[in-house]
Amino acid sequence: MFGDGPVPADRDLSVEDDQSGFLDVMRLLLRSWPFVRPQLLGRWWIPRIGVEPDVADNVAGSGYQFNYAPFLVAIIAFIGPWLGLLPASFDWQYLLYVPVAGMVLSTSLMAFSEGVLQRWGTIGLILSGIGSNVAATITDVAFYTDSIYAGTITLVCIVGWTFQYRITDGRFEYRIRTGTHLVYFYAINFSQRFINLAFSLGLVDLLNQNIFLGDPIAPGLADLLGLPSWAQGSIDELSREQRVDLLWIYLTLLATQFGIQFPLQIINPYYRMWIMQRINQDLRSALVQRWHQLSLSYHSDHRTGDSVYRIYQDSAMVTNVIDQLVQLTLVTGSYFTCVIFVSLLSPWLGLIAGSLIIPALLWAHWAMPRVRVRSLVYRAATSDVTSTIQETFGAIRLIKAFNNMEKAQGRMEQDSVIAFNAAYRVRALIAVVTIIMFTIAAMFMMSGEFLMAWWVNGQKETFAIELIQLIGVSFVVWNLASFTWTRNNFRESSGDLRNILRRWMTAQDIAMGLRRVFDILDLEPGVQDRSDAVPMKGFDHEIRFDHVGFAYEEDRPVLADVDFTATPGSVTAIIGPTGSGKSTLMALLLRLFDPATGSISIDGIDLRDYQVSTLRKNIAIALQENVLFAMSVRENIRYVSPDATEAQVTEAVRVAAMDEYVAGLPYGLDTVLSDRGGKLSSGQRQRLSIARAVVRDTAILILDEPTASLDAATEHRIMQNLAEWGTARGRAIFVITHRISTIRRADNILYL
Repeated sequence: MFGDGPVPADRDLSVEDDQSGFLDVMRLLLRSWPFVRPQLLGRWWIPRIGVEPDVADNVAGSGYQFNYAPFLVAIIAFIGPWLGLLPASFDWQYLLYVPVAGMVLSTSLMAFSEGVLQRWGTIGLILSGIGSNVAATITDVAFYTDSIYAGTITLVCIVGWTFQYRITDGRFEYRIRTGTHLVYFYAINFSQRFINLAFSLGLVDLLNQNIFLGDPIAPGLADLLGLPSWAQGSIDELSREQRVDLLWIYLTLLATQFGIQFPLQIINPYYRMWIMQRINQDLRSALVQRWHQLSLSYHSDHRTGDSVYRIYQDSAMVTNVIDQLVQLTLVTGSYFTCVIFVSLLSPWLGLIAGSLIIPALLWAHWAMPRVRVRSLVYRAATSDVTSTIQETFGAIRLIKAFNNMEKAQGRMEQDSVIAFNAAYRVRALIAVVTIIMFTIAAMFMMSGEFLMAWWVNGQKETFAIELIQLIGVSFVVWNLASFTWTRNNFRESSGDLRNILRRWMTAQDIAMGLRRVFDILDLEPGVQDRSDAVPMKGFDHEIRFDHVGFAYEEDRPVLADVDFTATPGSVTAIIGPTGSGKSTLMALLLRLFDPATGSISIDGIDLRDYQVSTLRKNIAIALQENVLFAMSVRENIRYVSPDATEAQVTEAVRVAAMDEYVAGLPYGLDTVLSDRGGKLSSGQRQRLSIARAVVRDTAILILDEPTASLDAATEHRIMQNLAEWGTARGRAIFVITHRISTIRRADNILYL
């Protein structure tokens, strides 16, 4: 109950085994970019064409441009002060004008440069855009025009990125960027932040100083509320009736804030989950696609359950990556914003809030390697549980036949307990790190709040008096309002830093999951098309194996110097003792592997010069292991050829001698089978597998032990049907078998 549960030494890792530093983790996280890119950059909509399938350019391309945007941004930037809509003075107003100038410069770089400068322009625009809107929100209490000014410039920049044009042969063409969901998501989050900031500055002053204490309203806030006669300098103290009226104004503003924020709070988490699942789907699809491309050597060396866990569970880490990175950027921005706000009232408080990052970094340096290795152990252990369950379900007949239920259950429970212990160690470490960081932060908060209370008691002046007067609130001295507002920001900065640490720890776990995902994506398929590969269009003359050799392991050859040919209309029997390489020989024909020595050719062209997909379209195979699916008999037959006509299905049923038993099924070909065809006998499953290979109607047919589970009469019918079917249409049939009766019907016999 207390302490870590045991994990076997051979399945455990120590801190010394950690091979990932800060940069390694960041690289792993940033490798998610190809799957994030569509949700961030969106796609182009072009008139008369619609939405293009390719992801949109980072900024611009294909001759399209937005060189109108920098001029519009510059004009709006100068019009504000020039027309007197904003103060022309540079005193404290530079907090707004400097980032606006950065937006003008950054937009110009994006529109008129390329490469590195363009990327720096993009980064500069994002940062200066955030800075200008934050500055406008701070001064919004006294100058609501600041927010309109900053918002208009931001909107023009977004329009430039979204709406682009080009002139082609004197014709005006344009395109519009759509589906930039991560941009919309960030916009919602920043909007919430700015709205809260604008309302909180006014509401905290209104409640604490004016309603509670009866002080006159700060001039800027009084003008905004339309109550200039209640401002400081116009009145000494608010009456009871005025304070009651202010209470109703306060409640109205509070309700307005709630009315604006409530729909955003509903939309935000739903929208975030929707975006994350789209990204996760793209990664899972890429994983399954690569999994199909990998050679049989990979699949032979890896447990199926491990692949299932990587594709299903580890791939979900990409959504957590985006989630964590999004939240990290938001929380980091919140932390530094809070530190800046606190510093405006007292640099000492800003120093306390900012210096908290030092113990956080030291603590993180100790914790992160331990989180990483424990996360790897936990993921490997959970993958083992998945594999054990998958293997147990797959072997259920064997387990029941030998009465091994208790052994199978015990193995599953043992793996499950190890996975539980490994998971517990990760969670316990995260809990310990979080608790200790909270304790350290609490000491900093207590010292900061003591100083604030001391200054309030002495009515000490705050630091940035001129800026505070510009904002229009009563924070020029330490009072109840300034104490409440600063304390909230001070605590929020501490909470943000602990949140950053906790999320960075979670990012270590995520990165380890992504490492297992990218391990698969980084694998190159063992069999690939050559750059000049040609499509295989058919089979007319011969299949030739020329001195073919192959080995799964270098020191253990399976095939050596195999030499034979097969012609259209022939049946070739491949025989030999178990393990002699019969199935491997046919796997080479399918290019599931490539020969180590020698060559295989069809009509004089080496298999490696054919496109793999077209080669396999011309070959059908009935495997020794009859793989069936929980669908109807007809759907099982059509599985490899969905477009097969009813006549082709009927012909395949006839060739496979399925007529009699199909007629005896409750719904004939429409009878739905149980999982893995469990309701059929071995012979019936074998015939269905042959029918599935026949219905594909290919030039080459491979049958791996096709009659092993059949009686002599049925075997005779099938082999006679296959010989007639192959000869009539010039097909080459290869039969891997041990049965003398099957061998006798072959045109060629190859002994290994």
